[in-house]
Amino acid sequence: MQISQKLFLAFVGLTSIVLIATLSLARWSFDQGFLDFINNLEQERLASLSIDVMTLYAASSPSANSDQSTDVWRSVNKSTLNQVITTHSPFYRQPKLTNIGAPKKPPPRLSGSPPRQPGELQRFPPHVRPHFDEQDLGLPTGLYSADNVHIAGDIIDDSIDIISLPLKFNQQIVGYLISSPIRENQSSSATAFAQQQRWTSIGIGLVCLLLASALAWWLSRFLLVPVKHVMQGITHLSEGDYEQRLATTRADELGQLMVNIDHLAMTLAKNRSAKNRWLADISHELRTPLSILCGEIDSIKAGIRAFDQHQLHSIEQEVLRMKHLVDDLYELSLSDVGGLRYHFKPHNISESLDSMLATLSTSMQDKGLTLTHQITPMLFVSADVRRLEQLFMNLFMNAMVYTDSPGQIDVQLAQQDNVVCLTLNDTKPSATEAECEHLFEPLYRQDAARTRRGSGAGLGLTICKNIVEAHNGKISAMPSPMGGLCIKVQLPLLRK
Repeated sequence: MQISQKLFLAFVGLTSIVLIATLSLARWSFDQGFLDFINNLEQERLASLSIDVMTLYAASSPSANSDQSTDVWRSVNKSTLNQVITTHSPFYRQPKLTNIGAPKKPPPRLSGSPPRQPGELQRFPPHVRPHFDEQDLGLPTGLYSADNVHIAGDIIDDSIDIISLPLKFNQQIVGYLISSPIRENQSSSATAFAQQQRWTSIGIGLVCLLLASALAWWLSRFLLVPVKHVMQGITHLSEGDYEQRLATTRADELGQLMVNIDHLAMTLAKNRSAKNRWLADISHELRTPLSILCGEIDSIKAGIRAFDQHQLHSIEQEVLRMKHLVDDLYELSLSDVGGLRYHFKPHNISESLDSMLATLSTSMQDKGLTLTHQITPMLFVSADVRRLEQLFMNLFMNAMVYTDSPGQIDVQLAQQDNVVCLTLNDTKPSATEAECEHLFEPLYRQDAARTRRGSGAGLGLTICKNIVEAHNGKISAMPSPMGGLCIKVQLPLLRK
């Protein structure tokens, strides 16, 4: 099953669950509210009925008190009370009229008579008799005296919930109108209404489900469009095609994912290009001395050159050159994989730098370079002494190789806040800022004046960067104000 189908089914299933739960709760709430509505109408009916009943009570004994209420009620015509109670149900207990010989024209009383006044009994023409179907009888209603004696109407079981309305005469309770509340819909009209609402709810639910299904289908396809693009991009990456891009203007998480995949593709393309360049550069570096060695050996074998100390020294130089390159490659590979071991301890970097400059001063003078330095004494760092000396040696040898004679090399060592800053400036030739960003890449070669002039293989600054980063420091390169290159190394200062 495709992911679009799964997503569609998930949306539809979730919508169905929520819809069923919502309609069920709405149906339950409606049933409860409908019964409460009927019972509230019953309260209003009893209040309206009490006016007619109390009119009959007052007509029988205008001056009776609550103690005589039972006797007064008994003096009222019971059939009249029963008729008032039975016929007083305007909402759901209306009597049905049976014509037993009606004249051609109905009496005016039925069509245009004024409304019945309180206390006036509902009267019907002689040819019309009211009757009630059993399902339309409504709530049973009974009249009780203040002493809880049944007077008229239905007999109500007081052991269950009842609706009671006290009847007051001269500010005294003289009786009660009592009915039973509806607990479930039993009448045919209420059942029909409930069934109609049930089918209406089911119809609404089906329509909502169809709309949700259409929306889920569209939404699943809409959401999967960028996912398919991402899958296509990953397919290109897995096939080695790093030039494809998922250029997008989306600002959501999927858009960020597509941007990251594009960045990954560029990184992989850059790494592949670097790997190819590495192989080409290493092949070139090894091929040059090997070609020289093969040529000299062939000349010796052919008798063109004599095998003497001069020829032996030339062969030795080419072998040492290859050995230096292989050693640098091995050390760089160990540094990249974390194979180099560092033994850190407090070390006076000022003393180590001063000793290294004293060792190299003669070589610099022989090349026609002037060395100036300013070293702040007693600066301590946590460092591996041997790696630190290797750092200094690579930096100074790089400066000596890439500085024209006569030239100048200036070394500064000072404390800046919580770091020890080593700054090395030399004279021309220089490098542009764009070239300075690539100087620490392995086997990087400039096309301008600072092209390799000695036996270096372009790995010295890369090894320097790895050593500095292993000491939690930073190294950077920029054009020097002296006209050459400026290299700055920052190492954390060790507090004594």
